[in-house]
Amino acid sequence: MLKEWLPTVEVALFFAMTYRLDWYRLGALLRVLFDSPVIQALTDGDHSVELQDYLVEVVPEDIQMNIAMSSDAPPPAEVLPQLWEAALVEVASSIQEVADKLKGTLELLPSKQGAMVFSAMAVMNSKRPTIGDFKARVAHPPVPDVLVILDVSGSMTEETIRAIVGDVVSLSWTANAYLAIVSDSAFCWTPGSYSVDDVLARAEYWGTHYEQLAPLFDRDWGVVVTIADYDSSNSAKDVLSTCPGRVEKVLDISLVGRPTFLAECVGQLAKEVRPLMVARNIISNSWY
Repeated sequence: MLKEWLPTVEVALFFAMTYRLDWYRLGALLRVLFDSPVIQALTDGDHSVELQDYLVEVVPEDIQMNIAMSSDAPPPAEVLPQLWEAALVEVASSIQEVADKLKGTLELLPSKQGAMVFSAMAVMNSKRPTIGDFKARVAHPPVPDVLVILDVSGSMTEETIRAIVGDVVSLSWTANAYLAIVSDSAFCWTPGSYSVDDVLARAEYWGTHYEQLAPLFDRDWGVVVTIADYDSSNSAKDVLSTCPGRVEKVLDISLVGRPTFLAECVGQLAKEVRPLMVARNIISNSWY
């Protein structure tokens, strides 16, 4: 019935917001509705959940950065750009009232009628005038202040990175964001200067050294999106805690059954840390 009610990712995300699904249940819902290779890679949970014990000996003072423009268009995507857009909006109170009234009788709705109801409410909510203003202010500021960080270390695996990189790049284009990747070293692109091939060419698939990101936090950021597993070292966390930059909000996408350590590290500088989606707990083979 849910597969018929929620035919697109956008409508499914609206349903999740309306009925206040937590980040674990959101991953489970998307897995049930859209069981594609991208969704599988994001929600399998088969990545690192333990920290290392290395010590940082040298703190990097700068970071490699690409400032040339890319001629490539953003690639097609399945879920991450939509997840970003959903994170910027709220459900209107009038629409929320209708959804709450439907909650007790959802199972009585014919499939086609249910699909029409949720699709119509999602479209109506997205057309509210305040949403357009809010989105423009947050997603497309005059000076870009959005940063997407993708962990490309060995624990994430090359197979997983190749599966999700198109969605990550498309998300970054949608958010008009800087895009950084991190493994043994870190590399950053300015908005619009990266493509899928650029990211794959720079990915290292070795260690997890989040301290390499420190130069990026010599400045402030509005939103930082973290996409990772649970890896690196508390020593790296200590390094990032001393950075002078500040972050308004961290939005976290975790490929394991808990929020990422990367979000913990960056979150030390942030006013708010908000998980967007968390994979299943592979140890118990279940969703929290």
